[in-house]
Amino acid sequence: MVEQLHKLIDSGATQPVINERIAGIMEKTRDKLDTIGSDHEKRIRYLERTVAWALGGIGAISAVLMLLTKVWK
Repeated sequence: MVEQLHKLIDSGATQPVINERIAGIMEKTRDKLDTIGSDHEKRIRYLERTVAWALGGIGAISAVLMLLTKVWK
């Protein structure tokens, strides 16, 4: 980004051209960061759901086993 900015300045580009180019670079960077953030959030939500299902399954199995031990005593 800095290299592109220096090239624009050295070529004698006007301030509006430089501003537009910087805005485009910043927008592209923000879009990439949004994608990375949303992918990370999806992974976190998937892990949370998986852990919740696993804990729920373990709880259901332990409840059934406890009931069976109470009935067979």
